[in-house]
Amino acid sequence: MANTSLDGVTGSSSAAAATLTPKSKNDQIGKNEFLTLLVTQLKNQDPEAPLDSKEFAVQLAQFTQVEKLISIDDKLTAQSNAAVANSMAGYLGHNVVLNGSDVAVRGGQGGSLQLDLGRDASQVTVQLLNSSGKVVGQKDLGELSAGKQVVSLSNLGVPDGSYATKVVAKSKIGSSSFEPKFASVGLVSGFIPGPSPKLIVDGREVSVSDVREVALATAVI
Repeated sequence: MANTSLDGVTGSSSAAAATLTPKSKNDQIGKNEFLTLLVTQLKNQDPEAPLDSKEFAVQLAQFTQVEKLISIDDKLTAQSNAAVANSMAGYLGHNVVLNGSDVAVRGGQGGSLQLDLGRDASQVTVQLLNSSGKVVGQKDLGELSAGKQVVSLSNLGVPDGSYATKVVAKSKIGSSSFEPKFASVGLVSGFIPGPSPKLIVDGREVSVSDVREVALATAVI
């Protein structure tokens, strides 16, 4: 919020100012405090030495300037909030690839992963690891072709909680094992505007800064 200093308030207002405790930082006050101080100054002026009309006009001009600055600030804030809301709405109906690969399991459902297989695999397995790095559960995905694919982590036999993940695949040629690239991915169904906007991804709140990639919704295996 725009503020103005006390430099323009002089004379008998000095004593009145000493009794006020402005809440603004850096010894500045807002328009309400400024108006209160101005009224107090008028009430407490010396009848035999009233406030100079020129000085009073300057203070009124300062007050008007404060109101205009506040109005401009409010308009800019409203425009900024509208721009953020429009930007967030652009995510709706899209899949977002997130930074990190941890999954949150609720009721046996762990969301989805985007796999990037460099070659055809005869068997792909997603392993769930606890905080100690021990494998506590897994999801067998069977045979998958090379390329990017979104897979669902459903019917997981592990307690609710957050788990690190590891993906292990066996190549169709030579049966050698390899670890494909992967990341958490989810469908954006809503958003929460505000100072720290959040996207609703598969029922959980995600910061926009955690989004690495946005794509059209694709079929989940």
